[in-house]
Parts: sequence; structure tokens; C-alpha cells
Amino acid sequence: PIVDEVKREFIRNGGYFMSPAEQDAVAKVLVSPQRLPNPALVGRAATYIAQQAGITVPPETRVLLAELKGVGRDYPLSIEKLCPVLSFYVVADWREGCERCKEILRYGGMGHTMSIHSRNEQVILEFGLKKPAYRIVVNTPTTHGSIGLTTGLDPAMTLGCGGYGGNITSDNIAPRHLLNIKRLAYELTPAVTQRPTSSASQPATAGAALPRPPAAPPAPAGIAADTLARRIDQFLSTRGYVAAQAAATPPSSHTPPVKSSGPEPAGVEKAVDFVCEEDVRQALRQGRKIVIGERSIVTPAARPRRAAPAVRPSGVETVNSRCSLSRGDSSPRSYC
Repeated sequence: PIVDEVKREFIRNGGYFMSPAEQDAVAKVLVSPQRLPNPALVGRAATYIAQQAGITVPPETRVLLAELKGVGRDYPLSIEKLCPVLSFYVVADWREGCERCKEILRYGGMGHTMSIHSRNEQVILEFGLKKPAYRIVVNTPTTHGSIGLTTGLDPAMTLGCGGYGGNITSDNIAPRHLLNIKRLAYELTPAVTQRPTSSASQPATAGAALPRPPAAPPAPAGIAADTLARRIDQFLSTRGYVAAQAAATPPSSHTPPVKSSGPEPAGVEKAVDFVCEEDVRQALRQGRKIVIGERSIVTPAARPRRAAPAVRPSGVETVNSRCSLSRGDSSPRSYC
């Protein structure tokens, strides 16, 4: 099988395949309980790591290899180790190998780098499309290829992992990523309220007049003056200000008063339209409650964090200065 040939090639180049007991010994000194590599062994030689683990290896050993059956916390040496200790997996075919690589990346290295050695362009393409990594280096050492030493990637020692790794970019960080660019932009296309006609989208010929933008739509009529005055008086009355002429001003003959959707329960105060932080302060000083309904607007500053139980009359919300509102569903609620 090809696995025997690969193992012989590793051994010929200074690889040492550890026994299960030796793997456990190395894992104890190399991997912390938090499943992170031991900083004291990062970048150290394979023989030094073997010595710290108390195992004996040939003096020409360049890399320690652990033949594993899975990925995760039960396999400590499946983490990123940052030293010449490699995990060795045997799979049935490239598809199983593809899934195994994704498991390794998910356990530690999402969005970073992987390499593949293959002559099958279709397999290489499938690996490139399906792996959660932003650098897929082909037929070259992973370390040297990812930093741009043997590939066309930007030379860099800081490699972005994109959205997979919570980074803002997936690029190799180059000088252009450290530049702040100021741009002066002139208007090229007028900001119109309607889409241009098909003729306006055609390129203008020499001497032809440019099409004019469509006329702006007429301004909305707005709210009637008496309706606005009535709402202002209602708003001011909730703050203790009563207009001197309010009682003497007859209602408009052409604007009927706004009626509620249904009769309010007896003994229930009318809900206010708007509540701000100053309203809450005044309510505290005066010792009164503020009544709000489904359409009441409550500013964020008027929603205290602490709360006490509130009374909920039919159809409206009654809250005091310790209450806050939530409109997560169709009906308002008081959380006090």
C-alpha cells in the first residue's frame, strides 16, 4: 500500500513514528490542559522535544510523527503544534481525506492555510473549493507557500483568516493593507428620485443634449394646522402645561377629532403619545404614574434598567419610573 511507501520516505528524511505510549508522553509536555501548545517548546527541535518528554529517538530525527485516528480533545496532538511534531492520518481516498482536513481546520485553523500534493487537477480544485481555508498551496511546503516564499502570494508573516477566523481580511497582510486612502469624489450621476428612462441610459452622442432629470414630486401637504395644534396641546398637558385658551378654542368644524379604536375602560387614564427621560424625572418628583399605550413612543433614555411590577389596565400600559417597555411581539409589555 502507498501508506508503507510514505512512511519509508518519512523515515528516510529523518522522521520518527512514535508509539502510543510515546505519543502520550509528548502530548503531556507539548499540549496544555486548555489544548494550546506549550510556548517553551514552540519552534524547538524534535530531539529536544523528545528529551523533554522522556523518550529516546535517533539523534538524526528531524520530525516526530503521531499516527492518529481522530481529531479533537481526545486526540491532543491533533491541535496546531508550531513545532516539528506532525499528526499522521491514513484515509481510504481523497474524499475521506477532504473531510478529515475540514475537521482539522475546524478544530483549530479556520480560514488559515492548507496544502495539497497531487497531480490530479480535479482533486486539487475540489480541495480548494470545499476547504474552510483561504490559502490552498499546491505541491509546495505549507509554511513556505503560505508566506509567499515559493508561491505568488504576497510575502507576509501575518496571514488573514477572513470571516472564518473573525478577521477583517483573508489576504496576506501587505503594506497596502496599512495605508489610509483619502478619496475626492465628484458627482457623476445626479441623485434622482425616479429611474432614468431607457433613452437616458444610452451614451450621449457628440452635440446631443443630455436628458434632464425628471421633475421632483410635489411636496406632501403635511398635517392640518388645527390637528397639529391639538397634538401639541395634548403633548404639553402631559408635562403640566395647560394652554390658557385651550378651553375656549372650539374644535375645527372640518376636522373631526381622532377617535380611539374602542372605548377605554372606566377609571383608566388616557395613554400619552410620547415619553422621554424628562417626563420620567418629572413623574418621580411629582409622585405620579405615566400611562402608555400600544402606539406610545418611549425614548431609550426613558427606559430604566431596574424595574418593579407594573399595573396593566385593559388596552394600555401603566408604568412608573422603574419600568421599561419591550415590543418584541404584537402587544406591548411592561418589564418592571
